[in-house]
Amino acid sequence: MIRAVGYSTDRISAFDPGRLCRGRERWIEPFEPEPGEAARSDLTRLVISGAAFTDDSAEDAQRGLPHGGVDLAGLLAVLFPRRSFLAFMEDGHPADIPERATGVEAYEGHRSGGAVSEGLIRWHQIATGVRDFREILGDPPDAERVRGFLLLPDGHGKAEPAPEVLDDLFLLVGMSTLDSPPARYQPAALPAVLRHGEAVILLHRDKHGPALGIYSREPTRAPARLEAWAANADVLLVPFAIPPMLARWDRAIAELRVRWMETRTDEFPIPPAPEPPPWRNRRVEPEPTVEPPAEE
Repeated sequence: MIRAVGYSTDRISAFDPGRLCRGRERWIEPFEPEPGEAARSDLTRLVISGAAFTDDSAEDAQRGLPHGGVDLAGLLAVLFPRRSFLAFMEDGHPADIPERATGVEAYEGHRSGGAVSEGLIRWHQIATGVRDFREILGDPPDAERVRGFLLLPDGHGKAEPAPEVLDDLFLLVGMSTLDSPPARYQPAALPAVLRHGEAVILLHRDKHGPALGIYSREPTRAPARLEAWAANADVLLVPFAIPPMLARWDRAIAELRVRWMETRTDEFPIPPAPEPPPWRNRRVEPEPTVEPPAEE
């Protein structure tokens, strides 16, 4: 099996972020912005996922970061070295509370739109380093164990979060639903959450495993660190024009092959499919970009 990591960078509006995860996850319907708020809501998004497949058709692809051979806890430490995060969870299972979680609250709620309420948990925890990430994410990592991580400013890695931080995180995840597809995040709350940190890392659902969505006001150093990590670890990095969980791996691989042949002399590491797809002999068009709405 060939293992690869796919990534994309783009700009989105918090009040009109576009589709999410091809029918496996959707955004909570954004609330209406205050006058002038939408014009200040643009965010930078870096999405990272992975896949395992046998040839460039990617017909048998298993999608999600673990299938790309990625240690998710280690990747977070690589992208944001020596930094502290506030991990947060909503609608959690009581059996999955991390040992050092704080602010644990139990409440009754409904899963999957069902009529029977269940015991649910919310919690938060300061996380620093691979050990904390691994305990929180589980092994193998599970997108249902934690909703995300807020990258804290330097020097804020020990104190309990202020009440306004938790209030804004509740806006982000507190009205989530587990209908099909589930809606877990309120995109319009991202600007408020980013008042308290440099980036918000959310766990999205790719087809067979979790993907990372990293949201920030301004571009971070994470894409450059991702590229450096891939080169040092001999990881095949595949650029996407749109988030990998929305796009076709075979098209992204075809575009990468073209660039590879133009710039390198070594053999392309992904073998061709026994029967090329019908579009193989046509010019490869890039995936369409998702443009933010025009300012009014």
